[in-house]
Amino acid sequence: MTSFSSEQLRIDPLTGCKNYLGFLETLANHSLSDVPMEYRSIGFLEKSWINETVFSAVFFIDMNDLRNLNQSKGFKYGDSAIHWMGILLQEESNSEVFRIGGDDFIVLLKIATREGHLELAERIIKRMEREAGQLGFPDAAADMALIFLDQSPTSLDTMLIKMGEAMATVKNHQESHFMAFNAIDFKIQAQTSNTWRSKDNPDVSHEVRWISKINIYQVLEMGRILDDARQEAFTDAISNLPNMKAALHNLQKSIQNSTANHRPFSVLLIDGDNIRAYNSINYAAGDEMIREMSAVFKNNLRPSDFVARWRSGDEFIVVLPDTSIEGAQIIGERFRLAVKEASKGWSFPTTISIGVASYPIHGDDVIALIDKAEAANKHAKDQGKDRVVLAD
Repeated sequence: MTSFSSEQLRIDPLTGCKNYLGFLETLANHSLSDVPMEYRSIGFLEKSWINETVFSAVFFIDMNDLRNLNQSKGFKYGDSAIHWMGILLQEESNSEVFRIGGDDFIVLLKIATREGHLELAERIIKRMEREAGQLGFPDAAADMALIFLDQSPTSLDTMLIKMGEAMATVKNHQESHFMAFNAIDFKIQAQTSNTWRSKDNPDVSHEVRWISKINIYQVLEMGRILDDARQEAFTDAISNLPNMKAALHNLQKSIQNSTANHRPFSVLLIDGDNIRAYNSINYAAGDEMIREMSAVFKNNLRPSDFVARWRSGDEFIVVLPDTSIEGAQIIGERFRLAVKEASKGWSFPTTISIGVASYPIHGDDVIALIDKAEAANKHAKDQGKDRVVLAD
């Protein structure tokens, strides 16, 4: 079953690239929710999370003169320049691109030859030179540092500091806006102290490392908190299925995908016929029936299908991608028979009524499609329940 995803929390809406949270999680190859509870402290950052077998180089890009561009032409124009940079990097690199700050981008380059990475950098630089003048950049559009990773495991904070030192070197270099580095050449010692200021290491670099650690930890922890909050906000507490809010989001995305791909999708609006009998025992019995029915639906879904609890009671909605109205009718019958058979072992035999609507023939927006499916469900009820009815 396709569930409501929190992936968009890791996406920069302006460029479509992943954001800073996505960058840190990709480097770590773990979200904080995957880290054992005993490591959920600043100390877990001492573990070497970066998998050196996955990425062989980091390409760090810092756009130039964006502040002047914003002042002279407005922030919307500046945003268009940032968008251009994100698209350029994605198209040329064919790799994961991250916008980690206002005008800072990272490209994580997977295993390839150094010559290949240098050729990529040259290709990106040439395209920037061709297009930057049209956007109003007076000089080079960006400063760029290509950092070749070595085979030794590296902690997240060490990697960030190496990136910062590489970019600082480029900016202090007057002859070129691009330089390549070996990560091993940055002699940055691992920090073993988990305190703000160490007696053995009183200089400011220790404090910089500590601030970096806190920054990484807080960003990853915030990602976990947002995931938990989003999961709770879009999950029905009784059935543990996605809720109505998640279903509306899925429907909107389904319309966008179907419009782009010129493919239909269909909706099943399902309403149980016997919940009053269960609630007559007590509401806990009604809740248990809802959970039993949810399990039947989940067991009969295709991998790409989506099911959610709908408005209230024993109402559910199923979204069927790439499915015609005829195909949806067949699937609806399968659901109807599955509930009828499974409920023989429940407190009361139970049936369901199903209304079927399909995009785009029954509506070109979410509201129209739902109205048609609910009307078809009402017809199923009026005709005696325990049946599948297609929308008019």
